[in-house]
Amino acid sequence: MKALKISKEIELLLGSFGAIQSAFLTIYIYFGKKHNTANTLLSLFFFHITIRIIKSLLWVYLDYIPDWFINIGFIAHYGTAPLLLLYFHYYMKQKKWQRIHALHLIPSILLLPFIFRMNGDNFWYLGGYSFLLYHQLIYTLVTFGVLIGFLIKRDKRTNIIDNKKRFWLCILFLGTASIQLAYFSNYILGLSPYLAGPIIYALFIYVIAFYGFLHPSVFVQKNKDLKYQNINITQQEFIYYKNEIVRIMQLEQPYINATFTLDQLSKQISLPPYLTSHIINKGFTTNFSDFVNSYRIHEAAAKLISPTYNHIKISEIAYESGFNTLSSFNTSFKKIKGMTPTQFKKMHILK
Repeated sequence: MKALKISKEIELLLGSFGAIQSAFLTIYIYFGKKHNTANTLLSLFFFHITIRIIKSLLWVYLDYIPDWFINIGFIAHYGTAPLLLLYFHYYMKQKKWQRIHALHLIPSILLLPFIFRMNGDNFWYLGGYSFLLYHQLIYTLVTFGVLIGFLIKRDKRTNIIDNKKRFWLCILFLGTASIQLAYFSNYILGLSPYLAGPIIYALFIYVIAFYGFLHPSVFVQKNKDLKYQNINITQQEFIYYKNEIVRIMQLEQPYINATFTLDQLSKQISLPPYLTSHIINKGFTTNFSDFVNSYRIHEAAAKLISPTYNHIKISEIAYESGFNTLSSFNTSFKKIKGMTPTQFKKMHILK
């Protein structure tokens, strides 16, 4: 095994400081930040990294370490890259936890019952550790692709997505990739010392921690707060996206779909939902539901007075216009037109 060309004391000190700082972030994020999926995943990620680094340090500097602790370290390693990918996903999407995503943690879950049975001779050196490293490499590459896609997509909207959060994701990825690639390089390629990963990560973790403390806004807040936070959009951009919303509603008529949502509209104009909601609230002085229903009522009203639809039931016109219930159609129609659909139709027929 290759050894780092620095004194053992400095090597141990740097590695220990990295583990301590990582453990501190675990506690700080879990207990000091809003409880939501993204922050919970980030806390778990730092916890797994901490366990992995401690295992590496003890394995190098202690004469004996029990197999069960070595297994815990490797199992924690299995969870690091998937947890980072999941964190990126929920950080960008800001959604509630979906159970299917627990499948990403299957290797760790499956190995837990065997922590007292596995050892280097019967599992890790027989391909278990190699699989772990390739597994982490694949997840790291996927996460890199997700990050690049996120940055490229957001770059089309200057000043809308906080640059602080971009930098946060970048340094978080670089710190994690450094430890993943270092372990891979050590065991698979034989190019780097065993503790290169923990030492490099120790340097990154202080940058990560310092940046997080300096810019606490990089941590995800509760969803209900997002509507009022980080509204960072110029007047020119506001007008552009307001017109883009109108264009989509008029030309593509997505409101015809009864299940049309704010998320779907946001994806069509490449904006986060909270910004789309902000533009609708401020630009059209209404909420998303009433905004969409106004287009549906306009569609229905045109059909009610059209000779082509003389023999079509009002209920059918309601469904064709995007409403999923007749009661919601009648309520919205009276709210916007000041009369019922039947009264509206009779009034125009008399004319």
